[in-house]
Amino acid sequence: MQETFVGAMLGDPLGPITRTILRALWDRLFRDEASNPIYLPRVILDGYEPWGLPSYDPARPDGVSDRIPVDGVPQDVRDSACKGDFPIRPIATGNPTLQLLNVQFENLHVMRPVSLTFSESEPEFRAIVLVGEKAREKQFRLSQGDKERPNFRFQIGCCEPRQGGSRDCGDQKWEADAEGGFVATAYDAQITLNVRVNAERGRPLTISVISLLVAADPATIRVPLDIPSLPLWAQQSAQIAINRGVASGSIVGALQTFLNQPDVKENIERLVNKALANL
Repeated sequence: MQETFVGAMLGDPLGPITRTILRALWDRLFRDEASNPIYLPRVILDGYEPWGLPSYDPARPDGVSDRIPVDGVPQDVRDSACKGDFPIRPIATGNPTLQLLNVQFENLHVMRPVSLTFSESEPEFRAIVLVGEKAREKQFRLSQGDKERPNFRFQIGCCEPRQGGSRDCGDQKWEADAEGGFVATAYDAQITLNVRVNAERGRPLTISVISLLVAADPATIRVPLDIPSLPLWAQQSAQIAINRGVASGSIVGALQTFLNQPDVKENIERLVNKALANL
């Protein structure tokens, strides 16, 4: 075993003993038994207080997502967002953007294993799981963390032209926006964990999470952003965002950003490293 660990220290691929240990842990994480304290779906749902692990279902990440441009919105639709009491009719200065905020993730614990594979050149492995099932009550959901506040926002830049018929902006510039709440659902979302194994003589085997990637087939994602309370320009922007996959991409991106937060990665490492120390 010492030779295997030394190989990991030197950056060599993992040896057979280390791979066997990791496969045993992978099996245990998904062994649904009352006596198994680290059954992963239950840990995600309830946390695990003895190891200081919080619940992540539901999860309410803070912050606002990056703005994602919605291409393909007709110019007259964009201009219709820009209203104001000006001598010259205002115009839009670019594409509308979509942002997510105040989001809540549900059913992250509806998880099942897909594969565990090992690098042939580095002391690393890749673990893949699926989140959400097709049955409605088991689908992954993105909704509003605070039901009284919106969880999406469309924004677009506006200005007053220097002269009628021109698209050259004058000094008056501002942003128009529209916001609301929606619930998106998905199933079979694939989460890939890229992990490095650390080994030192006289110390337990440990891991470090390099990254978590999220992917989902657009056919498995439902994003009903056609909300009648939105102004017409935002409704049309929402429909284009859905048709072009922008909305579903922003949802996948929001989950990926959440999973790559330092505290989330640290809690994954804590779970795996504690489990390795107790194997």
